[in-house]
Amino acid sequence: MAAMAGKWLLGTGMALLAGCASQATEQTAAERFDCAALNRAITSAETGFEDIKGRLETTSLTRTWQTDTQAFHDACVITASRRPDHYLCFGSLATEDPRGALLAGGEALGQCLGEGWRSARTAPDRLEFTRQDSEPVVVLESFLNDRGRRMGTLGVFRNASDAAPLSDDG
Repeated sequence: MAAMAGKWLLGTGMALLAGCASQATEQTAAERFDCAALNRAITSAETGFEDIKGRLETTSLTRTWQTDTQAFHDACVITASRRPDHYLCFGSLATEDPRGALLAGGEALGQCLGEGWRSARTAPDRLEFTRQDSEPVVVLESFLNDRGRRMGTLGVFRNASDAAPLSDDG
């Protein structure tokens, strides 16, 4: 009887540890995104991001402005190349289920955006968030990098036509 109770306690302890481990690896909206910074970027879309643009760097292919408004992994810029100026961030979409990374990220992003926003899956690895009577569009995309890690891009665009996938975006 004591051996059986010991096995039961060991099994219960392992289940509790497994539950804690899975909770520790799942990120909340606040851990994944800086919601205040995201809202600043969305508000700034109305002015072409002028109020959050920093130092400009120009190449033959792009214009990129640094920004202090960092909503996702402190890797955000305002950029323009084949699209008008838009806010763009890159970062890891770490999750226990790499196939569910976009959905987990989208759920956190939805919490960050709040009520009034609706999401639509516009491609297998792309979610678009819009709200009625509002121009800015927020896009979350996922992809595998060259090391096989699930990564994400978070974009804020001035309107739906700016956010539309380009013909060769994959």
